[in-house]
Amino acid sequence: MSEENNKDYEFVTETIKKKPLNKKRLAVNTIKSIGMGIIAGLTACVIFAIFAPIIYEKINPEKFDLVSIPEDESSVNTSEVEPDEETNLTQEEKVNSEIVKDDGGVEGEIPETNEIEEEISEPDKNNTEVKEQTETDENEESTETTGDDNTKTLIIQKEEITLSDYKKLYRDLSDVANVAKRSLTKVRGVTESTDWFNNPYETGDVSSGLIVADNGKELLIITNANDLDTSKEIEVTFCDGKTNKGKVKKADKSTGLVVVAVELEDIEESTKDAYATAKLGNSTIPTLNGTPIIALGAPLGIEDSMAVGTVTSNTRVIEYADSNIRYITTDIYGSVEGSGVLIDLDGNVLGIIFQGGTKQDTKNLIHAYSISDIKQKIEKLSNGQDVAYLGIIGTDVTKSAMEELEVPEGAYVKQVVVDSPAMNGGIQNGDVIVKLGTTDIRSFNDYRVAMSKCQPGDTAMVTVKRLGKDGYVEFSYEIYLEALK
Repeated sequence: MSEENNKDYEFVTETIKKKPLNKKRLAVNTIKSIGMGIIAGLTACVIFAIFAPIIYEKINPEKFDLVSIPEDESSVNTSEVEPDEETNLTQEEKVNSEIVKDDGGVEGEIPETNEIEEEISEPDKNNTEVKEQTETDENEESTETTGDDNTKTLIIQKEEITLSDYKKLYRDLSDVANVAKRSLTKVRGVTESTDWFNNPYETGDVSSGLIVADNGKELLIITNANDLDTSKEIEVTFCDGKTNKGKVKKADKSTGLVVVAVELEDIEESTKDAYATAKLGNSTIPTLNGTPIIALGAPLGIEDSMAVGTVTSNTRVIEYADSNIRYITTDIYGSVEGSGVLIDLDGNVLGIIFQGGTKQDTKNLIHAYSISDIKQKIEKLSNGQDVAYLGIIGTDVTKSAMEELEVPEGAYVKQVVVDSPAMNGGIQNGDVIVKLGTTDIRSFNDYRVAMSKCQPGDTAMVTVKRLGKDGYVEFSYEIYLEALK
């Protein structure tokens, strides 16, 4: 091919040049990268701030002393009494016959006569005769011994009660109340809300709280305001008027009882000197009916109010899942929104006032959870522990049912809660629980106490007796206990 033809087919040549730098776009991209880095860093900081305390608490949990609520002291056995050497009367007979007081007052009904002479003699057959005769000298009060050594004469005078006596009586009641008030607090749950114009504002109801214990780190207060766990913050005001922030330690949805914790290091020393831990009494004694009591806190719906009355009943029961709680009724007319405690004249707490659970015509009469029935619940809540849940509503097997219907002794299952561990495990209405784990169950109270010692997540062996065509047959079930919600 000739050179001329080669020139006709000469290839196109090109030179690649670098694109000029766009400084504006580079600056924009740099700013975007820096901004995204800042956002990522802030997000990481927020996530760390939220989850670091939780992770740290899981890895290094803060240690508290476990709270222990003492059980009720056993009552004195009056069947085992020793004779009194001076009068040859047993201690029980001496108590029943002793009606002389240090101030000359008379316990029980006041006789119509001005003075009564009681002559107590005990012959060889230990039969006691009491002779009463009227004395003429109203101002005389003495003790004499007449006849043989086994005869004792007691002369008692009747005294009229004056206005001064009434004043002293109520001063004494006020003194008891003032001492007990040291263990009371005001608990306020603060919540946020908005008005008609979308303006935010804070509100909160106040309920009475009772100081029950401390675990070395926190002061623990029981109250019956069951909406505290939804509050923005909690304020606890002590008897000296000082206020501290609190937090929910644990709540029991069924009863509405909540334990609120206040950090001990946040409480001023003057406040620590002012408050006192409550003395929890025994509300199961058979002689509680007719006992004078004082209602403190806000029983009348007014803060720091006080009312005096008597116990009218302590056998009424509210049925909860796995727990029957007796409540104390009184003749004190109060508020349906009242709160606080009932104490005896020694300052011991007998009950925690609650709302609801009574008949419509008695809703304004003050009533309270029997303190003996909720001591173990208070202990669990104070330790931040969940309550084990099996899910039965039950009662005792009566003596007549055992004798006439041959129902075995134990905790009678009136109802199995729907979708509860008990239902899923095979327990049925009408079963009688006779054993929980290795503990024999002879009453529903035995069952309640045994359940209080269980923990959620435990697998319990529940032994029941079920009525069949040939009588009661025993069955055993392994049931996984859940946490009470």
